[in-house]
Amino acid sequence: MEIRYRPEELTRLPRSVRYEKGKVIMIDQTLLPREFRTIELTTVDQVAEAIITMKVRGAPAIGASAAFGLALYADTTKAKTKEEFMDGFYSAYERLKNTRPTAVNLFWALNRIKKLVEENLESPLDEIKRLIVNEAQKIADEDVEANLRMGHYGAEVLPEGNVLTHCNAGSLATVQLGTVGAVLRVMHRDGTLKLLWVDETRPVLQGARLSAWEYHYDGIPLKLITDNMAGFVMQQGKVDAIIVGADRIVANGDFANKIGTYSLAVLAREHGIPFFTVAPLSTIDMSLKSGKEIPIEERKPEEVLTCGGCKIAPDVDVYNPAFDVTPHKYLTGIITDQGVVWPPFERNLKRLFKEQL
Repeated sequence: MEIRYRPEELTRLPRSVRYEKGKVIMIDQTLLPREFRTIELTTVDQVAEAIITMKVRGAPAIGASAAFGLALYADTTKAKTKEEFMDGFYSAYERLKNTRPTAVNLFWALNRIKKLVEENLESPLDEIKRLIVNEAQKIADEDVEANLRMGHYGAEVLPEGNVLTHCNAGSLATVQLGTVGAVLRVMHRDGTLKLLWVDETRPVLQGARLSAWEYHYDGIPLKLITDNMAGFVMQQGKVDAIIVGADRIVANGDFANKIGTYSLAVLAREHGIPFFTVAPLSTIDMSLKSGKEIPIEERKPEEVLTCGGCKIAPDVDVYNPAFDVTPHKYLTGIITDQGVVWPPFERNLKRLFKEQL
């Protein structure tokens, strides 16, 4: 696979989250599409709250934000001794770890930095701080590089034509480019993406508010539809492939993604449409054997009872899982930053990870 484009050739959007000494800077995604604004966070609590309230969202972006939260702690702590520093470090680690349960990148990024720190406890305190900041930046840079590779891998296997996507796995869900977003951007640049169908993605409309906004911003031709129109669009023969992101993929290929993904997978099977998920290796959790083991976040009922701050339903009981789990039998392939994984997924995912050792 040849890398044909640089990130700046594929998107005009800046990085969704970045770090400058003493502050984490991120696009506030809760304001889109009404307003494009970056916010500056100067405490670990502010970073944790931004993750919880979905000012930043998307598994890779959450992971990078959490890593930057630890970098922020390292740069701003007033701890004088290594013991005081480590007490504060573990407190920051726990605060960030407990923000959202489903996206495995969060834990992957935090544990990567925690492991690095624990391996260098004999180093001077200033050196430990430097290692944390550098590793957090490395995690963000690697995400952009991984997305670029996924974009090119995906563009090689998706058919030319019309593509449907759900939720947001674009630049806003990652540090830059996106997982799905990178594939769509490479296809658009190659001229093989004719039209993008964008599900609005209830209940908080990440498809309508975020995907439609960012792909329109980059000049990708699209049509926005409500979630319950997707089946009819497939029936009309207007969809050639479906591509979605993932918040966690497990050892047998089952994966969790934004609620509504499972319905699309079943519809795709009925209509003979190839169905792909795209995610870096950091999203694959080989410690879980099947999707039944993935913890599913349940969010506040207000997300269902209101829309854009307006009440749309009476005060009734609400079930609001943020994600659903799609069984691997519905998947055509898993596009990763190390290549495309085809069925049988359990065997081929295991092989992929062995090759990375």
